Amino acid sequence: MGGFFEPGEFDFTRALEASFPQLRDEVSALGEEHFEPAPDSLTTVSGRYDENGWLWLGLFGSGRRLQENRALLPHTARACEAIPGLVNAGLSLFRPGTHLYPHCGELRGVLRCHLGLIVPPGDVALRIGTEQRAWREGRCLVFDDRFEHEAWNHADSARVVLIATFASERASA
Repeated sequence: MGGFFEPGEFDFTRALEASFPQLRDEVSALGEEHFEPAPDSLTTVSGRYDENGWLWLGLFGSGRRLQENRALLPHTARACEAIPGLVNAGLSLFRPGTHLYPHCGELRGVLRCHLGLIVPPGDVALRIGTEQRAWREGRCLVFDDRFEHEAWNHADSARVVLIATFASERASA
């Protein structure tokens, strides 16, 4: 057990992928001013520490302006509400050159789902353990973040993914 999971093992991923065009349109209409620096950011931009390389817009869980954010993104909010065992969700924006350094998640019994919404061409990927996968627009990645992982956007424009954390018996103990 561990690392990446096949997205098709989770019924909700098909619904997320099917709603991709509508979700991407909503996100594309937002400006960066709706995002804020990600909490506990372990990021650099072009090799230098920069807490503004990784931006976050929370939808569910803890954080500020959650109801306001859900009102800005009603289709995205409904798609998240349909995820069984949803713990938290939001949009993750990596500016060009951003690198999130290796770390391990702390929540037991949960998995993470990333749906690529805006993925520029280039080196834009996620590593879990020894396996690396690139985000693809309209496709989900599901993984156990208690395993060491890192992520980066070495492309020329921003990368945006929907991140949903959900309870799962398949997560590591």
